[in-house]
Amino acid sequence: MLNRRMNGPVKLTFEIKNQHPVELVDLTQSLLSFADEYKRYIAGNEDPVVAEDVRLYVKEMRSGSIIADLVANAPYALPLIENANTVFEFIKYLKEATDYLLGKSDKKPELDKANYENFVKILEPISKDHGSQLNIGAININQPQAPVIINLNSLESNAAQNAAKRELDALKEPVTGMHEKVLLYWYQARNDPHSDKGDRAIIESIFSSPVKVVFVNETIKAKILSGDLFHLAYVVDVAVETIKGRPALYRILEMHESFERGQENKP
Repeated sequence: MLNRRMNGPVKLTFEIKNQHPVELVDLTQSLLSFADEYKRYIAGNEDPVVAEDVRLYVKEMRSGSIIADLVANAPYALPLIENANTVFEFIKYLKEATDYLLGKSDKKPELDKANYENFVKILEPISKDHGSQLNIGAININQPQAPVIINLNSLESNAAQNAAKRELDALKEPVTGMHEKVLLYWYQARNDPHSDKGDRAIIESIFSSPVKVVFVNETIKAKILSGDLFHLAYVVDVAVETIKGRPALYRILEMHESFERGQENKP
């Protein structure tokens, strides 16, 4: 579980030493994916309950390339989670992952599809800009020690990104067709058993974005709509239809069970 004792504020710096202007969408996606990777690290290694409320905030943007000093907050769980050990271990995890992707290490961290997707987006601004460099570091301000730093130039970022894409290709499974007992949660829904307009849901094991939903019959739809839609997750069987390889329609064939979202990690 997360160590709630503060052991000094931590300076977490994300720096892109760019040679050319960085497209705003690439920078935004890079920082968003970095923040998501931090949340996922806390959920998998520290406290999944706290991770739900963790947010990374930009404390300061400094001149001289793109330099963001970041702090972590969990407003509904802890007043501040700048726990030095947590941040240092997170940077070490990133270092292990990038070393593996670069072929510098045979030690493979536990990485899944979402991790690889995050790494692809984190590295995108550097991979696009020949001669640029990414520096990620953590320093404990009150207890000086050797900083934990990741340095990747453009060639290394491109190589790591390509390795992450190869890992993603290896994880790909046929999307079209029947998927049994997958986890679905609602993105938007009409509380009307006789209407399927606007019904969209997410099944992360299939696709990360919302997809239109229809039901094989009215009984299953009424069964699902009887619950508190946006606080529940559903175990369902679905048939998936695609357009150009991307899911475009989920046809729900059966609903096996439902449970409160956020409860899946509790014993």
